[in-house]
Amino acid sequence: MRLVVTFIFIAILFCFPKFANAQLAGAYNVYYFRFNMDPSYFSDGNFTGIPYEGSPWFNSNFIPARITLFNGEVTEGNQFKLNLYNSQLFTENEKQQLIVLTAAVKRIEFLNEGKKAAVFQAGFPRIDKQRWNSFYQVLAEGNAKLLKYIHYTFSDRMQYGQGVSFKLEPQFYFYIFANNEMHQIKKVDDLVLMFPDWINEVKGYIGREGLKIRKETDLVKIVSFYNSLALLNKTEQQP
Repeated sequence: MRLVVTFIFIAILFCFPKFANAQLAGAYNVYYFRFNMDPSYFSDGNFTGIPYEGSPWFNSNFIPARITLFNGEVTEGNQFKLNLYNSQLFTENEKQQLIVLTAAVKRIEFLNEGKKAAVFQAGFPRIDKQRWNSFYQVLAEGNAKLLKYIHYTFSDRMQYGQGVSFKLEPQFYFYIFANNEMHQIKKVDDLVLMFPDWINEVKGYIGREGLKIRKETDLVKIVSFYNSLALLNKTEQQP
């Protein structure tokens, strides 16, 4: 009986060779999509014939950037795109083919008319599931750094008559890097305890301005306020 069933299944495949090949090709593409997210295979809105929503690119177009490597080398003048799903930085050649930077990148400063428009940095102490080469967006700098880590969740769903579709959704996590330590920010106390010398001042500022730590713009204001206090204190202590 098993032999007969096997023979029937093989016969069906031979009767519909195009169907069999399409299924194999689709499985291969899905594998690459799920595990590699190789940007050379997809453009926004389509991945080798497989529809999906969302994009892992921080910037959809190539833009100028200043790149600092872990060995201290700095390069500027080329245009780059950052893939946040796989933490890879790309440029392109004269044939508009994507080229990945294999050197360990520490800092990326995307530029707008020569000024910093957005900054990403790696090399922070490991926390949660992030690695040493994970990129964080630097939202505020000074005595404390406010960092945003962007993690993409991947989901797929089967739509009747349309096949499989995919969706990439970003999730945002905020951290303070101070005194060579990483701290995740989930509530107000997590934040103010990072600034023991200025707790009352920071709490007062949050209350006066009606700031919420769940809002990215408010977090930037709070950390920038603390950094201004720390800088003022250092200036006053100088002889």
